[in-house]
Amino acid sequence: MWKQKAFILTFAAALILLCVAGCSTDDVEIPQNTIKLSDLNADQQDIVDLMTIPNAQEVLIFDFNTEEAFNNVEFWVEIHRNGKLSDQPARVMTILDKTDSQSGRLAVVITQKPNYRWMLSVVTGGTRSSHASTAEVEVDSALARATGITEEAVTIEDGKEIILYTALFTTGGLTVYDHKTIQERPELLSEYTFAHVIKCKFTK
Repeated sequence: MWKQKAFILTFAAALILLCVAGCSTDDVEIPQNTIKLSDLNADQQDIVDLMTIPNAQEVLIFDFNTEEAFNNVEFWVEIHRNGKLSDQPARVMTILDKTDSQSGRLAVVITQKPNYRWMLSVVTGGTRSSHASTAEVEVDSALARATGITEEAVTIEDGKEIILYTALFTTGGLTVYDHKTIQERPELLSEYTFAHVIKCKFTK
């Protein structure tokens, strides 16, 4: 029960960062038609540190800004086993006001001990959409693990899937590829026993 409460509290902290005054995307300067990892200030980082379990949870926040009109934005989690997509435990979609440019934020909470769970939330304009994975994903703790986060701004294109985060697991030595390489050669995921991939897509 305490794990469930900790999961919810951490997600609440992420929502605070999305919604409180002073954390508005209007104050965030990012290139148009891009998405990037949010640069949290010291106070915002303190909220994350206070509400997360050390070495067991991650909170990621991404800012996006579109100059063009898009109908919707989707964010989701993929689970790959030996290179084959086996599950999508969390997915959220928000309908955008296609008459205007849009700015918004995505919050991701990853709980990883003992098993993996995800919560996703999108805030844009006055709309917020959220989804939590209903099932936990088990990963052998003996596997080697490497994570990667897309920190630089990535160009948003209609229908283009963008990798925001990867967690890669395998036995023995671990070769890590950057997200651009995995995007262009998804067959490389077959080198890993498990791969957790968080993606987004904007559609007109």
